[in-house]
Amino acid sequence: MNRSTKPFQKIIVAYDDSPAARQALSVGIELCKILDAPLQTVTVIEPPPAYSAFVVVANSDVAQDLESDRRQRYQEIMESAVAEGNRHSIKVTGHLLEGNEVERVVSFLRAREADLLMIGLPQHSSHISRLWSTVANLEQNAPCSVLAIRALSDRVVGQRLFDEERTHSVSQL
Repeated sequence: MNRSTKPFQKIIVAYDDSPAARQALSVGIELCKILDAPLQTVTVIEPPPAYSAFVVVANSDVAQDLESDRRQRYQEIMESAVAEGNRHSIKVTGHLLEGNEVERVVSFLRAREADLLMIGLPQHSSHISRLWSTVANLEQNAPCSVLAIRALSDRVVGQRLFDEERTHSVSQL
């Protein structure tokens, strides 16, 4: 498939190290293998919780340490996505974005002229309304196609393995 006929050349995965995001990254890696395309990830540094303002008032040194640790954690999340791509021989470029997650991701997609945004859909969450709102807002505002990947539960993975083994056993008959 030559480069001009590929349906997706600039694929971006929104990655936050949740099970759903890990599943989206896994699917993104496989898609990039098929299309012989590079993969980019975006990880949005969320603002610190409101209660962290109390720490600043109590001790600014502790606040700086907490902020440094928080940023380091996001750096590690981004680097883990890059490492996962490397394990599968796919070039992954990770990007850290800061600010409102929908605005920053949409802006990033426009700047990179992305063809496809892949995002993970969580199975269950106590914050489901906020997460769904983010997914819906990305879908509505993204300047490219959006592919939402559902995180596989252990039950689904187990059922798929059982089905594959049963199919394999039947084919040997």
